[in-house]
Order: sequence, then C-alpha cells, then structure tokens
Amino acid sequence: MELTEGRFNSTAVGREVEYRVLHPADLEAGEDVPLVLHLHGAMSSSASLDLARPLYEELARRDRFPRAVIACPSTPTAGGFYLNWPGGESWETLISKEFPEHLAASHHGPFTANALIGVSMGGYGALLAAFAEPERFAAVAAISPAIFPGETPQTVAEVNTPSVLGDLHRSMSYGTGDAGTYAENSVYARARRNAARIRGAALPVLVDCGAEDEFRLHEGAGYLGEVLTELRIGHELRLVQGAGHIGPEAEVRTRNAIEFVGDALTPRGAESAANRRSCP
Repeated sequence: MELTEGRFNSTAVGREVEYRVLHPADLEAGEDVPLVLHLHGAMSSSASLDLARPLYEELARRDRFPRAVIACPSTPTAGGFYLNWPGGESWETLISKEFPEHLAASHHGPFTANALIGVSMGGYGALLAAFAEPERFAAVAAISPAIFPGETPQTVAEVNTPSVLGDLHRSMSYGTGDAGTYAENSVYARARRNAARIRGAALPVLVDCGAEDEFRLHEGAGYLGEVLTELRIGHELRLVQGAGHIGPEAEVRTRNAIEFVGDALTPRGAESAANRRSCP
C-alpha cells in the first residue's frame, strides 16, 4: 500500500489541515472503493496512520480488508476534540463532511461507502459522528473511546476525568457546565435522540476497551454498552481482560477493529449488517 501526505485549506476550521492517506499502490482513478476515516487520539496527529499501516497491509494481504482509501486528518486536542466550537473551528464538520468531500475530489472518489475507526479521543469523535448521521456510515469501531460513565457534567465522577480527559469533559459544554450544551456533544444523548435511525441503518458498532484501562475508560465503554442495549441498538462490546489503554494488547485490538470494519465493507458483511435490527 502507498502512504501519502497532503494538506488542504479547510473552511470548517478556517485553516490548513495536514493529513495522511493510505491506499493500494495500484489504485486506479474511478475505481469503486470505500473510504475509512482513521481518527487519532489525544496529543497525536495523522502520523498515527503510519503506525497502523502494517495492520491494514497485513489484513489486506489476507483478504480480511477490502481495497480502500484510509485517511487520517491531524486534529488538535485542546480546542479540537472533534467538536464544533461555537463561533470557532468546526472539527466534527471537518471529519464527517468536508474532509471526505475533499478526498472524493482528490483521491479517486466518489467512494462507495464511508466508515469510521477511532482510538481514544478519536473513538469519541467516531461515535459522535456516526450516531449523528448513522445512514452516512457503513460501520464505526471505537477503540478505548474517551467517553464517561455518566450523561451530565454532574454525574461524571472526578476520578473519571484525569488530565486531558478533564479537558474533554469541560469542553463538551464549552466550559460552561451547562447540561443541555453538554448533551449536544454526548455520545449517549445522540444515541438516544437517533436510536430509531441507528437501528434502521443497521449500523455495525464496535466498542473495544481494555478492562483495566488506566484512565478508567472501561467504565464509560461499559456504560455505553448498557445504553445501547436499552435502546435496542445492535453493537459489539469487547472489554478485554488484562488490557490497559496501551500495551502489547493494543496492536491486536486495533487489528481486530480494522477487521471488524473490513467485514462490514464487504458484500457479505454488508448483507449481515442489513439483517441486524437488535442487540446480539
């Protein structure tokens, strides 16, 4: 596979955005392929796609991942978090609409389907975008997503908001602490508001988290599993025993998440998703 770097001037965020794209080296113009948005975690950049590249290549060689364009835009942590900031930079709009449109025009689009894979902060961004417009995505896989075991600013314990997670927690209400504003950027609130649409789209959802995550993100992942079960939204929740936020299991879990999305993008996987209407 071939990895290239690019930049484009974004209207959504009002500045130039750097990104990386991974695709088959022999990809032809006009070839029917899907787009996979690979969203990086906090304090990272599009360079995270370099690290994931061997996993995509391995699965492609084993016919466990289809020919596709995989792309990762660099998104800031502070002032970013994949959120649309009032009167400021709109990072959710960039990843869900503007960036795919740019790629379609510059990298062999239009694409046959769009899918999302996100890690940590990127897992939060992937779920946020997918639950907002489930019909637009063929699958979403969130690895150690940065989500909290509560649905309001007041119900999330301090122990769940250390360091940069505290910054995200405050940013979800744009620093106001307002519950209504917080809900607008809550994965749970979006799932509740759009439950019928998510079920109707039969969106394949994977939530994968280490059961011993150092930042207690497994508590948020487990809570999301409960909410999705309550809403009868089909999903797969994987709480990996002995695994933390990073470590030797992270590569295996990322490979499995990529394979999950790859299955959804194949004709057989798409047919299976079309028949999914309730929780496993």
